[in-house]
Amino acid sequence: MTGAATDGRWVLRGNRVLIDGALRPAAVHVLGGKIVAITAKEDLRNVDRVVEAGDRVVGPGIVDAHVHINEPGRTEWEGFATATEAALHALSGVTTL
Repeated sequence: MTGAATDGRWVLRGNRVLIDGALRPAAVHVLGGKIVAITAKEDLRNVDRVVEAGDRVVGPGIVDAHVHINEPGRTEWEGFATATEAALHALSGVTTL
């Protein structure tokens, strides 16, 4: 992928960013695929692109360490395809199974 999302500094900002256990307005600055700063929501200096989260919660990716992906095995119950599809459709922030 090319463009501002990967080449330049971009910001994900919202009214409910989870920081130190509390939800507050903030801007999450990303450069080269890594978070490089978390600032006040209004701080957009040196930014190529802004993604607005609005009132959606912005937090870290969730690792689901207790998923039962039975592949090979009982794929009729749950296999890789159905387990990963369920995580994606939940839109819950699950990044790793």
